[in-house]
Amino acid sequence: MPLKFFPKISFDSAMYYVLLLLALAVMLSTAAASIAVGLGTLFIIVWSVRHKKLPPFDSNILEVLAVYLVFQIFIAAMSWEPWNSFREVVGEVHRFFPLIFALTFIKKREQLCGVLIASLVAFLINDAAGIYQYVFKGEPRAFGFNHTPTFYGSFMLMQLPLLIYMAQLEILSTLWRRLAAFAAVLSLICLVLSMTRGAWLALIMVVAVFVVLEKRFRLLTAKICAGLAVIFLIVALASPQIQDRLTTITSTKFQSNTERILMWKAAAEIFRDYPIYGVGQKMYVNAYNKYYIDMEARERPGKIDGEGHTHPHNNFLQRASEGGLLGLASFVGLYVYFFWKFFSQYKREKNFAFGAGMAAILILAGLQLEGLTDTNMNQVPIMREFWLLAGTLLAAENIFKR
Repeated sequence: MPLKFFPKISFDSAMYYVLLLLALAVMLSTAAASIAVGLGTLFIIVWSVRHKKLPPFDSNILEVLAVYLVFQIFIAAMSWEPWNSFREVVGEVHRFFPLIFALTFIKKREQLCGVLIASLVAFLINDAAGIYQYVFKGEPRAFGFNHTPTFYGSFMLMQLPLLIYMAQLEILSTLWRRLAAFAAVLSLICLVLSMTRGAWLALIMVVAVFVVLEKRFRLLTAKICAGLAVIFLIVALASPQIQDRLTTITSTKFQSNTERILMWKAAAEIFRDYPIYGVGQKMYVNAYNKYYIDMEARERPGKIDGEGHTHPHNNFLQRASEGGLLGLASFVGLYVYFFWKFFSQYKREKNFAFGAGMAAILILAGLQLEGLTDTNMNQVPIMREFWLLAGTLLAAENIFKR
């Protein structure tokens, strides 16, 4: 049924255009992505009012998200500053919207291809920006359109599995498949140029996850990785910056490492003192910088309230310190559920060389593995991109079934 404000565009078509805008904007412009989320929400509200029901959606996923949010609301109510924590919960709710949009409104192969191609275009632009920054502007670390090189590394970890999936997806034309393969090479280069050590280590572990799951491609994967390792070593020998980043990975004297360890210890102490529901969402910054910061910490807050480290550089320790057992259990439970969804999809797609389920598994694994050394699962652009890709890849199976 046509929308009142768009008489020539059906509701499904309008939401498809929202998804295209979202796929293009998520990693390039937070403001444009917010506009897309706002438009999609508005369209759903209008449709629901006119039809007196919500659009059909996977009830199991809705139940899991609802349980997760109930835990977050309780933790916020017990927070040191409930108002600030409730604002964080509201912010987290809207990060799930891309998942709902993609799962509900990607219904045809043409729509799936459109969203994938829009994502590919955004990837290429982000890659080009990172290479330009490092090669031509002389930036020490590439960051593209993202706030920091660390977040840039997170996006590369999400891009690579999706691009490999697209490169062998037969419903795409040869041109787009080849462009996806080219973009995968660029993304790998940009991952190196981001100089994000946690993302480098995460990529190695993601490859290990793939090898464990896919016995058929172990020899081929080993050959590809050996070739890439040789290329990386050659580049590293010619790049003092890469050498410095490599030597600091295990250095006990490197300040970034020692500060992380102190923040991890502080997060563990906060969890020990507030084991059930923590100090509340967005409260690590106050707890650490005012009460739990170690005397040996060199990176200390200034006189302005709210300054200092806002997270402990570890997803799990952040959830444990800010949400206690309830926060940690709900966080782990949420992503275990989606890993199970992706793994079940992967098992059903065993005939594909690199199916949507496998791509989704590796995207989730990459983010969580990098999240052992940095807090990336609370960043709005990263979460919007993850949930958009998760919904798109889950929708792909339903489309091929039909």
